Amino acid sequence: MNQQKIYSMILILFLFGSISAQDKTSRERFPRFEPLSTSGKTQELSDRTFNVIAVNKLGQYVSNMGQFYSSWSELSPTAEWPLGSGHEAMWRANLYVGVPGNVVQTRTFGTKEWDPVGGYHNPNVGLTAISNDSTTWPLDENNQPYWPVQDRDGKNLILSNQDSYAVFRDYTNYLAQEDPGKRLNIKVHQTGYAWNTALDEDYIIFKFELVNDTTAAKDSLYFCLYTDFDAGGFGSDWVDDKVALELDRQFTYFYDADNWSMDWETEPFYIGIVFLETPQVNGEQLGITDWHYTDNFNEPRSITDDVQQFQLMSSDPRLRDDPNWPDLFHGDNLHYDDPSLIRESGDTLVTFNSSGPYSMAPYDTLRFIVAMVCGQNYQDISANVDRIWEVYNNDFQVKAVPQPAISAREGDGKNILHWDNRLDLEYIDPKTGSNTLKYYRIYKTEDAQRLQWTLIDSIPRMFFESDPYQENAYTFTDNDVINGFYYSYAVTILDSSNDESGIAKVSENLNAVELRPRSESQTSTNKIRVVPNPYIISAQWERERLGNIPDGEPIREISFVNLPGECTIRIFTIDGDLVKTIRHTNGSGAEYWDIRSDFNQIIATGVYFYHVESSAGETVGKFAIIR
Repeated sequence: MNQQKIYSMILILFLFGSISAQDKTSRERFPRFEPLSTSGKTQELSDRTFNVIAVNKLGQYVSNMGQFYSSWSELSPTAEWPLGSGHEAMWRANLYVGVPGNVVQTRTFGTKEWDPVGGYHNPNVGLTAISNDSTTWPLDENNQPYWPVQDRDGKNLILSNQDSYAVFRDYTNYLAQEDPGKRLNIKVHQTGYAWNTALDEDYIIFKFELVNDTTAAKDSLYFCLYTDFDAGGFGSDWVDDKVALELDRQFTYFYDADNWSMDWETEPFYIGIVFLETPQVNGEQLGITDWHYTDNFNEPRSITDDVQQFQLMSSDPRLRDDPNWPDLFHGDNLHYDDPSLIRESGDTLVTFNSSGPYSMAPYDTLRFIVAMVCGQNYQDISANVDRIWEVYNNDFQVKAVPQPAISAREGDGKNILHWDNRLDLEYIDPKTGSNTLKYYRIYKTEDAQRLQWTLIDSIPRMFFESDPYQENAYTFTDNDVINGFYYSYAVTILDSSNDESGIAKVSENLNAVELRPRSESQTSTNKIRVVPNPYIISAQWERERLGNIPDGEPIREISFVNLPGECTIRIFTIDGDLVKTIRHTNGSGAEYWDIRSDFNQIIATGVYFYHVESSAGETVGKFAIIR
């Protein structure tokens, strides 16, 4: 068929129908500085690393320099919840440790005072060590990886689905730039624990072991976590936060004053921390002894503010009465601010969450355990806090209900899941000593981010006596699908205690898969159509690029379905200009197009026509791209 004939057909179709057709702001509160130069520690400085805790719904950066965000790039995520959503709620979180006049931290301008101690990760990879990636582990004398936390028998000691580990000390203490004798000389061993069971997917626990490995005692020492959370996002919605403190549960949290995020155009989540353990003084744990919030533009953040930083951590009345610092104490209680004094519309808030004072004898160790936690609303985050305390009181023994390993295939108008009966035969509940599995649960989502799942079926556990192992013991077929669309499925297990395994990320290929049903090849061109039609840019089916690149263009595709096994597809504008030629040769009934022209440009919104030519015949149709 010549192009003039195709153009005539397009005009005829056009006469019979037609189809009718945000400014993101951001801010950089403070410039990001590299540390002042130091001498004699270049090996440790070059060992600065980050990694991402990404085994459950809370995505979080960890480092070996006392901070929980990336300092030299806009890498993500930092307190992203749920993981993959792009909804990040942390600008800064830092570890402060100090004695009067000498506070070590990485938050303030001009210097990084915590720096890594070498030997606790693989320097060839340059990532903070995490337990489920042995390429990040340090290497022994035989160049073999080993986990840096081991038991008395030399075996790797890993407590969660994803432990992290780092060691750092105040090599670059600002006060020691000219006189190394002014270093605080505290070494910190930081361990993170993250689980992915259904009850444990919204928090990460961090253990900080402070070691005084010198002959000098430390008096009046305070431990502090600085948190600059932004409950509605840190792009343009960081000005209306509120904070709260629940001392009975050692729980402090941020939430959004108007319960709406301008950054995400949805309801924001709650984010907070829980102090689970602090050292004992006179037989009692001190817990959070001093808690203050402030507008983040009025906090002590200069490299010369060690005196004021310690006074704030320790609630020194001299700082409260200092007219140069009018926004650091709120209310009548010297040690705990009153959050009811925050204006109704919220503010640009940070918190100082401190515990002290402590005395450290030479070679003494102080241990602090803190959890970071998220939840969709107060009820959700509160339930997660209760669960955190339960796990802590149970010595971090989380019953890891296993995840079945599933296989899957797509068909014509259906998706099919399979999994074996290995867990039916082998699983033993550590609490009961027996197999307590009850149901397999099947979840489904069409959400491109795989955040909101729907339970669509449950299959009772079967019992196998003869020929016990069966590779495809269980089969589930979903016929409620449309060819060309993406669907994700997850299979979990529920036991007799109603504990349930979590939903793994699809990319891990464990108990979750992604499928795209496609039509079988046709012997005619009568049923060819475009899916979806119209294609709405920024609709739910658009998929984020691998790695969730911030502000990156999503993956955009439309499907031609019910095609012959081999054909040629040509796409035209309504003016008859050829946009794209696609050679379909894969033998199936589906072909996918990324809505880019032959010149690799995203096509404009509007009405387009396609012409399919094959040995089975030819046809012309239309579709629309709209916003």
